Amino acid sequence: MKRKRTTAAHAAYSHMGLSRDPFTTMALPEGRLADFVGRGIQADRLAAALFALHNVAVAGEPGSGKSSLLQLVRSRIPKDFHVVSIGVPVDDPAYLLQELLQELTSVLPSPRTLRVSGKRPKGDASALKFSALTQVKRLVAEARKPVLMFVDDLEKIQGDRVAHLTRSERTLQVLERLKGLFEMPNAAFALSLQDEFHAKVREVVKAGADPTVLGLFKTVVRVEPLAPPELRQVVERRLQGAGWKKRTDEFFDPETLNLAVALSHGNPRRLMFLLSEALDRAFLRRGPRVEYQDLFEAMNEHLDLDQVCKKLLFFLAKSGRAMASNLDLQAFMGLDSVSLNRRFEILVKTRLAERANVSDGSFVYALPGLAQGVEDAPPPSGRSLTRVEKFKDEKMWVLDPDATE
Repeated sequence: MKRKRTTAAHAAYSHMGLSRDPFTTMALPEGRLADFVGRGIQADRLAAALFALHNVAVAGEPGSGKSSLLQLVRSRIPKDFHVVSIGVPVDDPAYLLQELLQELTSVLPSPRTLRVSGKRPKGDASALKFSALTQVKRLVAEARKPVLMFVDDLEKIQGDRVAHLTRSERTLQVLERLKGLFEMPNAAFALSLQDEFHAKVREVVKAGADPTVLGLFKTVVRVEPLAPPELRQVVERRLQGAGWKKRTDEFFDPETLNLAVALSHGNPRRLMFLLSEALDRAFLRRGPRVEYQDLFEAMNEHLDLDQVCKKLLFFLAKSGRAMASNLDLQAFMGLDSVSLNRRFEILVKTRLAERANVSDGSFVYALPGLAQGVEDAPPPSGRSLTRVEKFKDEKMWVLDPDATE
């Protein structure tokens, strides 16, 4: 009897008793849209515009959830519409039209069958584009129901250094060449675009720039970074969907999740990557849960930080923020305030921490996104530290929860 081969990735999450990988960085498939968090308003806006046959666009940085948002909108489309989807990561209008034509012929049966080759046709680009555009328009015009077309990956279009065009300018150039496609009366498009594209729309509205882009889309939604509570909700839902029955803090050391959420800068894909890497390392050491050292090792593989930075990061993940003038912290680290400030600055330069001024002129260091508003809430510099066991061969310190300020 042959043994079923188990991959390393499968072994990592199955080691924790999970039925599937909870931290995949891919766009969510239709069956896992319940894991999607914090985009309900955007989905409602996009769906309403599409149902009215208006072109819409989703802009945002890579990994922010644009593809998942489009998938969520697509799942809400009633049977009153035909739906097609393509992914086009190249800035070639003729290629985009050919891909779209192939999908349309598979979804929209036509009395006059079109023969569309799976290979990219040869010939003059202008002639090919005109031919494909004509066929697309004919298919859509003959369709008995309106056609909604989802085009993903356009945000991957690169700028043109020779022509001095930014990515969003190059994307707009491609879209302008396909203007006839976006003006079809029986269809609407939903596209994913670069974060800069939303800024271009805002520039048109505020500064009166070239309004060409406004003629292409009725709605352009920016997928904003998720707030820390929303990121934690994403993690909880993914764990529950993968079969985790216990509390989240029984899967993660609390400091681990605090640090991962802060370092993701609101980007779900970045968070999933960090947690996936930490999970792999927890599996390799056969740990019962994912701990701080697992995440630090995964992160430090690319940064080469020393043990002092490691302990300072743990302290920030545990206490929220810290001051180099804290005497207890200096005693624990065996460093003066100047040396501590230097180490904190290393963390700031690598975007692992932020620095903010407090009212008395002192510096406060915190994890990314947690240094806001410290002027009104100075850190508890007078609280004592308690030594706790965290790593095999070293001691860590945390704020004493019983100490008063």
